[in-house]
Amino acid sequence: MRFAADESRVKVTGRTIFRDEIRYLGYTGTSISFRFTGRMAKAKLLSDASTHNSKDYAWVAVFVKEEKDGEVSYGAVTDGEPYRRFCLDNDKAEYVLYQADLEKTVTVTLIKYSEAEYAACGVEWIETDSQEILEPPMPKKLKIEMIGDSITCGYGNEGNVDELEHDTAKENPMKAYSLLTATHLDADVNVVAWNGKGVITSYIGEGQPKVKDESWLVPMLYEYVDAGCERDYLHTPVSKWEKWDNSRFVPDIITVYLGTNDASYTDNDGARNQEFVDGYVKFLETIKRKNHGIPVLCMLGTMDKKLCESVLKAVSIIEEKYQNADVYYLDLPPQDEADGLGINWHPTEATHRKVAKLVEKKIKEILS
Repeated sequence: MRFAADESRVKVTGRTIFRDEIRYLGYTGTSISFRFTGRMAKAKLLSDASTHNSKDYAWVAVFVKEEKDGEVSYGAVTDGEPYRRFCLDNDKAEYVLYQADLEKTVTVTLIKYSEAEYAACGVEWIETDSQEILEPPMPKKLKIEMIGDSITCGYGNEGNVDELEHDTAKENPMKAYSLLTATHLDADVNVVAWNGKGVITSYIGEGQPKVKDESWLVPMLYEYVDAGCERDYLHTPVSKWEKWDNSRFVPDIITVYLGTNDASYTDNDGARNQEFVDGYVKFLETIKRKNHGIPVLCMLGTMDKKLCESVLKAVSIIEEKYQNADVYYLDLPPQDEADGLGINWHPTEATHRKVAKLVEKKIKEILS
């Protein structure tokens, strides 16, 4: 049976565009899950590999869970290794997602590992050897939205600091604090994160003039379903980019991990720090307005501590300004070189696991 990845047949996780019967997985951790009884499943996947070098290819993984009689399926992603993990090195190709000798009832999850900045991933169709598709997996009881940058995506967490270039083959969101937290808390997760981006500026490299880069920031990205896919793959005019409807995913809690890239601009300058605080307060107000009554957990500190006090100040302003603001701050310890360093000094899996424990504990405390 061949079918499109529409929500009558698949469970969709994360912000994804569904246009002309194609489901685009852009953001880290976006996924589709489907259930069937059979021995084989494959998919036709689209990308723009021909316009990227190999270190920017889109990477996906497949998780498969065999179902037992009467078991309720919520999706197959676990803390273990995937059934398959591969890159999309063609603009269009068919890929086997699952194959077995015996007929089984399984839940198959296809999840985007690489970040939205790099090559695209579109699901044109899925095909199984069954005559029907079972009901999609159920939503999980807990839902978390995670806003961030490269740290949230798992940038370079399977590489090492000696490597000079980012490589999508060496980032694994399942080993990042974000999806580790979601997995350990058994939550569906909605990630809005883009490496190098901040609240008021993008990252400014060492030796570069301290001039803000405001062209592509997280508060802007938060307004859309997937601005990266619209701009870079679909080439949609900005006026027609699909806006995100926050009622499509109502989280129990929202986490915000931003400021590492902004610190390259603020750099301990008082006026610039205040500019960051003002921008952070404005973004928190936007998040709260779009997600009424939902707690927000802000955090910072793994790679850079410069703006930790500024984030805390922004949270304090919101608490003073609004009754029952339900906004919190978690100060994260700096990464320990004994746990290794990933590409471009990013956290390794060992560090991410330490961060995840702290985030999980704080979320449980807030939601208790």
